Amino acid sequence: MTNIKIYRDKNKNIVKAEFDGHALFSNENDIVCAALSAVSYLTANGIENVAKVNIGYETGDGYLYFVLPRDIDEDKRKKANVLLESMYLFLTDLQKQYSDCISISDLEV
Repeated sequence: MTNIKIYRDKNKNIVKAEFDGHALFSNENDIVCAALSAVSYLTANGIENVAKVNIGYETGDGYLYFVLPRDIDEDKRKKANVLLESMYLFLTDLQKQYSDCISISDLEV
């Protein structure tokens, strides 16, 4: 199972995310794991290359963690929010379809 932790600040902005574990939907061609990897890396790359926000991140086998800096200007925050909220919507929809493979925790920091 992939455990996903989404951390929001007091303004409800997503400030960090952690993806840990493999979905284990299938031994071959795991579409759930592929979807999770695609959306998480797309979001992290979009934040850095489209919104131009330098994020901190860690990666490993079945693991991705990224955190946004606290001092983002308003324009960059808006761009990052579009990417992050889109990611979140995708993740929650995917969890509804594959609840045995995905766990999402919403946390406040």
